[in-house]
Amino acid sequence: MIGLLIEDDPEKAKEILGYIKEKFPHCEMTYKLSYQSGLKEIFSEKFDFILLDMSLPSYDQGNGNFSGKPRNFGGRDILKEMKRYKKSSVVKIITQYNEFDDGLLSLKNLDTQLKSKYNELYYGYIYYKSNQTEWEKELFNFISSL
Repeated sequence: MIGLLIEDDPEKAKEILGYIKEKFPHCEMTYKLSYQSGLKEIFSEKFDFILLDMSLPSYDQGNGNFSGKPRNFGGRDILKEMKRYKKSSVVKIITQYNEFDDGLLSLKNLDTQLKSKYNELYYGYIYYKSNQTEWEKELFNFISSL
């Protein structure tokens, strides 16, 4: 099984990738840090599943490089491009925010929107909290179901 994680928080990514490696040792994971690098990877490789953060920088930041405009809905934008170019992978949002757009959009409402617009790609969300283990159970169930 081949998966992709698109996540800009290195600690969150380390926990997620470590958990997958421990529970699914035969799963090959690729890790990208931004909207652009993640989208480029989706267009160049085929993945069985994608774990996608919702809020992403536009570009990878490193060596003092500017990461571009923050994309509060970068995950949704990636789903939009995947649908537009008929890219098929199972996508699960994994976010540590329960509100978006300065509190105007709840995670549950965003989930409803994504299900209606991207039902062939979007398989729901995991609410990530580093000090809790519920996200691990949800991630285990998601990957096991594939």
